[in-house]
Amino acid sequence: MQSGPQFVIVSGMLGSGKTSLLESLLASENASETAVIVNEAGEINIDGAILSESARGMSMATLSNGCVCCSLTNDLVTTVQDLVESRRLTGQGPLSRIILECSGLSRPGPIVSSLQELADLRLKLHLITTYDCSRPALQTSEFEDAAAQLAAANTIVLTKMDLVSNERRDEALGVVASANPVARIVDEFSSSVRAREAFLSFSDTGSPIGNGEVRQQVRRRLLHPRIRVFRAKFEEDLPWESALDWLENIAGALGERLLRIKAIVPGEGSNDRVLLQSVGTTFSAPRRLNSDAAVPLGAIVIARDCGIQDLELVPMEHRVSWFNLQ
Repeated sequence: MQSGPQFVIVSGMLGSGKTSLLESLLASENASETAVIVNEAGEINIDGAILSESARGMSMATLSNGCVCCSLTNDLVTTVQDLVESRRLTGQGPLSRIILECSGLSRPGPIVSSLQELADLRLKLHLITTYDCSRPALQTSEFEDAAAQLAAANTIVLTKMDLVSNERRDEALGVVASANPVARIVDEFSSSVRAREAFLSFSDTGSPIGNGEVRQQVRRRLLHPRIRVFRAKFEEDLPWESALDWLENIAGALGERLLRIKAIVPGEGSNDRVLLQSVGTTFSAPRRLNSDAAVPLGAIVIARDCGIQDLELVPMEHRVSWFNLQ
């Protein structure tokens, strides 16, 4: 079955540069097959002719580069369905990308959970988080929301670098690597290059599990006292169903302290691999990887206010060893 459009969630604290990142993207490319969903406080300039209004009252406009932009209704699922249906009714081709700009305090977990109702669209999910170098959110009262956003991200984009010294910029780089060592970090001064790099499409397996590269990255980062990154090493092959049950037990034990899980486990065939991952406690559907992909087995767990003993207490039928990557 053919896969659907890429669904990009852009999160980040208030004022961290989400809208500027989107504006740079839309100004630099032909986005006729892109739709942008903005929250009510969104500042993207929707100064095009009104394209249509759905029966549910969702206003839509065409930007100068052909991108369709709309305002988020109370129901994200309804909004996405309206976008897809509008394209069909107007005889246009399907969308290749849908971008959601979240409000500053949104946590990605509940958003990812709501997208399960759109399973028939076969969306390819990618999460981007902006991090303001001039106002480090992990050092403020917004810590829990910021930690959830950073740990969930596939890509983290440093912003406001022109407002800080090189030392502060390096510190921000180390902090975000501490919050999520498996994310790709975009560290670019040019707004157009930053946008291009942020919205590149990458495979879910782009970050290795538990190899030397991850360990080296952990050594370079600045450790956060409340965020911990753990690696699980499987001492024997285990069915992916058993691994999923075990990871769900970890989610149940940690609750809101769990920020991210990314695991690669054996599939049904001798060379098969299955990707299991969660954003917070919300798990994506298991995904079978190409059998010829040389992907190491193991799991990465990112959590806050958690020790390795919390993970070791979760029962597991198969042998597994835990390592603190810090």
